[in-house]
Amino acid sequence: MFNYLALTYGFLAADLAFAEPIKKYVVGVENIEYLPYYDGSGTNKLDYYGYSRELLEMFADKQGIKLEFYSLPIPRLYKEFIEHHHVDFKYPDNPNWQVGYKQALNTAINYSEPSLVTHTGIASLKQNIALKDCKSLAKVRGFTLQGLNELTTKPALKVVETDNVIEMIYLLYKERIDCIYISHDVLEYNLGAFFDTTVPVYFQHHLPVDEQAFLLSTINYPKLVEKFNAFLKNNQQKINALKLKHKIIIE
Repeated sequence: MFNYLALTYGFLAADLAFAEPIKKYVVGVENIEYLPYYDGSGTNKLDYYGYSRELLEMFADKQGIKLEFYSLPIPRLYKEFIEHHHVDFKYPDNPNWQVGYKQALNTAINYSEPSLVTHTGIASLKQNIALKDCKSLAKVRGFTLQGLNELTTKPALKVVETDNVIEMIYLLYKERIDCIYISHDVLEYNLGAFFDTTVPVYFQHHLPVDEQAFLLSTINYPKLVEKFNAFLKNNQQKINALKLKHKIIIE
């Protein structure tokens, strides 16, 4: 019996020795608070969290891989991804973001299908405003203004960049700017979580609202992006449950 057990343990040890290690990939993420979608700001010493992390880790578990999240400011994140190749994937990404920069580097980037579609537009302290009423506009630093050509082509428009969403909403409440560029989900989440006031902020649904798709992008691992597409298609029920958990509007 002793020899049999010793032989069995020997085989197990050999199997473990030759077992392939779990593959690890680095996902570059934005170091801002943009809840409920994600928070990579490091506030209160918390790691990257929110809907995006849970979605990506759900995918990683099904693939038997490990994802490490690397939070950086948006402009630097693109450099680490495209120029230096220090991150394997970027999330979220979109072909319409940082177009000039991407075209200048002429790098082939592979994009997934949308994992989420956000509704991003103008919010203000006043109801039913016109675009001309936005003489000053705040946006998160590094964000691309989309669908607002009528507004952004005006030379008199003052654009203020902030490091986070809370600062942007604060500037609006202090009436230092007229409008903010923000997702409807993000506006509602942050008002409820961080602002103890009865003064409403109105998302201007009648003004141009851009549908911003969140995609997973990579330069070197297109096959894994294909697997992510299959994951999105085959797990819609679980993904919708995750969206409901984070109070994200389901299309």
